[in-house]
Amino acid sequence: MTPFLMITGSILAVVLLLLILPLLRRDRQAPPSDDTRQHDIRIARERLEELRKEHAQGELSDEEFEQAKVDLEITLAQDLEAAEKRAVHVKTDRAARLTIALVIVLIPAIVAGVYLHTGAPDLLDPAKRVAAATPQAQSPHAPASIAELVAELERRMQQDPSNPKGWFLLGRTYMQLNRYDDAVKAFQKLDELLPDNPTVLISLADALSMQNGGKVPEKAVKLLDRVLKIEPDNVTALWLRGNAAGQRHQDAEALRYWSRAYPLLGGEPAMQHELRQLISAVEARSGLKADLPEAAAAAVAKASPPGAAEGPQKAAGGSGLQVEVALDPALMDKISPDDLVFIYAKATSGPPMPLAVARKRVSDLPVKVVLNDGMAMMPQMRLSAFPKVKVGARVSKSGRPIAQPGDLQSAEIETANDNKKPIQLVINQVR
Repeated sequence: MTPFLMITGSILAVVLLLLILPLLRRDRQAPPSDDTRQHDIRIARERLEELRKEHAQGELSDEEFEQAKVDLEITLAQDLEAAEKRAVHVKTDRAARLTIALVIVLIPAIVAGVYLHTGAPDLLDPAKRVAAATPQAQSPHAPASIAELVAELERRMQQDPSNPKGWFLLGRTYMQLNRYDDAVKAFQKLDELLPDNPTVLISLADALSMQNGGKVPEKAVKLLDRVLKIEPDNVTALWLRGNAAGQRHQDAEALRYWSRAYPLLGGEPAMQHELRQLISAVEARSGLKADLPEAAAAAVAKASPPGAAEGPQKAAGGSGLQVEVALDPALMDKISPDDLVFIYAKATSGPPMPLAVARKRVSDLPVKVVLNDGMAMMPQMRLSAFPKVKVGARVSKSGRPIAQPGDLQSAEIETANDNKKPIQLVINQVR
């Protein structure tokens, strides 16, 4: 017998005892027969005859006789009532015996039935219990797929259609899944809730462009113009507005927008290089010259080796690990779009310092990144130097790279450093 069954049996025995004891303590008196009742009545009648004789002989006055009769009637009534109570006790006693039998039989049967139906009876077998405790090939904390998160988020938005965070996250997720029609609808709903919000307008313009095969339609142009009226230095709007002009061969206008965007990308050399390539193509086609700072243009042109458009991190780090990060809809109310998101890989055994880190914001989620050696914090602590690594993602509420209580995080997934398949992470835990 397993310890579980021993403990369960002991608890059940105590419960049965507590239920049965009150039934066993009930009075068990002999049942009053009809003879007993008749005997009480006969004694009362005899006493009444004696009272009448005493009254006739003058031993009792009229008043005393009437009082004696009343007392006799009360006594008889009390005796008969007591007899009835004893009969009820006996009937109850018989019912108690039946109840005890039912309790002893039915309660264990019901408990066993419920456990077999809702519990885990297979785990009473030690071999099966060990097998159940053995980790499977997939982590027990493996996140749900992006598709499952989308379904959950869609359900939540049906229940709470006035939640702007939910519509933004849903629209971003649709974009990642290339569901551009659905993304447009989500961002249009968000635009109704948050009118004239630059982030929303840009997201809707981007979705409309992707829906249009990558070409910026006129409706998206109007949205971008609205953004630039609100934020004239919005680098994303300037870039996309230049794209729209370039696609229409409005070269001077394209160069004007891109020239305004270029210096705003001072902290993003890879992005500057990509924009510079667009500018160069239009300059070569049109013969026009972009109004760029000479020092910046010369520096970018000089530091543009082949493949630099992919970014210095990718050029230095090779292919790396592909990571997809999404946010659990249940945590939407705990985050802000500007919260920092750290996506990292670290050694499964060794120093806790990350081997590669990508920094994003919640507004970027869901997002795809590549972790590689170019993201190493120290030259000797490179991703390729450790065969097995753990990959995770964390939303920092404090903005610091060191984990703090209250941060939101994903489960860490262990993988080989040369894994070519995308690793899906879902931020679904509160630290």
